Amino acid sequence: MRSMTVRRGGVVLGMGWALALLGASTAALAGEPDAKTYWDVKDLRPGMKGVGQTVMVGTKLEEFGAEVLGVMRDVSPGRDMVLCRLTGCNLEHAGIIQGMSGSPIYIDGKLVGAVAFAWEFAKDPIAGVTPFQQMVQYVRASDRKVAAEARDKDVNTPIQASVSYLMDVDGPIGDEPAANRSAMPLRVSGGGAGMIPIATPLAASGFSPRALAMLDDKLRPLGMAPMSGGRAGDEIVRGEGDKPLAPGSPLSIAMVMGDFDLSGIGTVTHVEGDRVYGFGHPMFSLGNCEFPMMTGYIHTVYPRASVSMKMGSPLKVVGVVDADVSTGVAGRVGAKPDMLPMTVRVKTGKYADAHTYKVQMVREPSLTSSLMMSVLTSAIDTEGNLPEELTARLKAEVHLHDRETIVMQDTFSGPRYTGQMGASALFGPLSSIVNILVKNPMAPVRIESIDCDVEIEDGRRVATIESVRLQSVTVEPGQTLRAFVTLKPYKGEREVVEAAVKIPGDFPEGNHEAVVCDLSGSARRRFRNDPVLNEPRDLQAILASLKMQTEPKRTEVYLHVQTPDRGLAVNGESLPNLPASARAAFGSKRQAPASAIRSDLIQAAATPWVVEGNQTLQFTVAKDAGLSLSLK
Repeated sequence: MRSMTVRRGGVVLGMGWALALLGASTAALAGEPDAKTYWDVKDLRPGMKGVGQTVMVGTKLEEFGAEVLGVMRDVSPGRDMVLCRLTGCNLEHAGIIQGMSGSPIYIDGKLVGAVAFAWEFAKDPIAGVTPFQQMVQYVRASDRKVAAEARDKDVNTPIQASVSYLMDVDGPIGDEPAANRSAMPLRVSGGGAGMIPIATPLAASGFSPRALAMLDDKLRPLGMAPMSGGRAGDEIVRGEGDKPLAPGSPLSIAMVMGDFDLSGIGTVTHVEGDRVYGFGHPMFSLGNCEFPMMTGYIHTVYPRASVSMKMGSPLKVVGVVDADVSTGVAGRVGAKPDMLPMTVRVKTGKYADAHTYKVQMVREPSLTSSLMMSVLTSAIDTEGNLPEELTARLKAEVHLHDRETIVMQDTFSGPRYTGQMGASALFGPLSSIVNILVKNPMAPVRIESIDCDVEIEDGRRVATIESVRLQSVTVEPGQTLRAFVTLKPYKGEREVVEAAVKIPGDFPEGNHEAVVCDLSGSARRRFRNDPVLNEPRDLQAILASLKMQTEPKRTEVYLHVQTPDRGLAVNGESLPNLPASARAAFGSKRQAPASAIRSDLIQAAATPWVVEGNQTLQFTVAKDAGLSLSLK
């Protein structure tokens, strides 16, 4: 059992793993490749010829020719690029190939660097090569950063990110696959003909076309090319999976493993002891990271007019990729990845059998939400065509380490849950919860597992708030305000639901508002009224905010009556029931900005439908209201 954790690039790791990295880094110089085995950029000249290594089919290494055309200095701060014309391996026909990223090039037996950049629609196979000298340099810097964090035992470093704490109750939440903009592909020259990092093919096994479209939208701008693929056969895994990683062999980096698989395919540049270098360009520019490092198999090369691609499959996990820097990726053989397990149970139709899908996802905050959404979407799409009019019941449990489990259980129905974006709308609230947790800037949160149960039935069970009538527009303090809500179900007969709230005995006399609304309107009122919920100052407040949002249901009608200000929120602390003099004193202090805390009297009435809409009515609170009415 790990008793202490440390954060690496937003991922919470065990202290033992961090200390192992510290030990590895303190001996980094001794374990690094000998500088005599690779070229210094300044010694390279146009016309120098060498050879490269890559795999075109299976796991067999093949050689191709390389001629230096020149060296481009400072293509970005601290980075150079070697231009090479490649020959052989049918590259004259296929051009530079997606999946070749990392393929090593040697001159006179010394390593020059990794094939990493290409031009789209190029007539000749001219590649940009990242000098291995700079790959080592940037990976070393990443290792030193991890070592410093482990040495300082900085276990409470928060994620620096801007997060909205209001759950998305109506649709998909925006999620950036990589938090920092340095992950965007580097263009060495402007326009559509610019040289860019060779896109990394993403072998997606089991993902539905709709889920692939979601991944493509999120990841293609970062140089990823998601494509439908499949797993390698068992005989290939047994025969090829245990072959050690070597320069030129396929390098797979997994993001999702299990019943659905998603892995990036590239090439190994160099192996030094248990240290593996590859790609020659970043994957996501995450810096310190933790991805499963896998062996791979290439089925074929698919030639295209723009950029050809290798079609491959991951084989076996052999270690962990722990550095994703501007000049490549690096990993360690033998390390064990720490993954986030997720289980999805799907039942479509009253009499259908339920199917369970299990996956493990990388613990990368900038990817978690997108990967989870694609898995959930594929799980329901795998069950076949869904009804055009459906009702979905969703129960999700987010299990946290040393914290109370967050449970969301609700019903969803309506037009937004069908069609291309239906899955995004259905799972948007769960995505919001996970996004808030992993990106919160207060304290590290470890999600132990996510369990999701989805039941989908035919038919739209939605009702609209058509009208509201108050039993009486005048109410005495201490009595009950009753609202009769007329609901119009979809393709059904109108029904009336009663919602009632007791007016406190000390409620001020005068005119007031009663708001009858759905879950969306209710949640927004609660957030607007309580600044502590909207701007939590610690993790406990974030968890309290999430709990407040997950308890209400879409199948309820909410009656809100706003009460007078009941206190102030000062520096994230709630100070309720303050007298007027104290509120005035806080308001006069510029160094302690205070926000008024308001509170609604809230009562919910259960219905058999998903409720939509809102209505606002005026009523009066007056003493002896009943006597006044009788005199009239």
